[in-house]
Amino acid sequence: MNFKVNLYTAIIVLIVGLYDLSYAFNRRQNHSRGNKAFMILGVIFTVAGIALLVMHWMK
Repeated sequence: MNFKVNLYTAIIVLIVGLYDLSYAFNRRQNHSRGNKAFMILGVIFTVAGIALLVMHWMK
């Protein structure tokens, strides 16, 4: 399968995932609701960003 991955896209997805995770951790101290959504999104974006980086390097 010939699938091109842009390096900048992979880095941006990884940054968004890490930002969501940090937002969920900081929000956990002040609010009791809505943390799971940000935590799930952060994990999804972080894993996707790492997968895109690996796909970029494996070409």
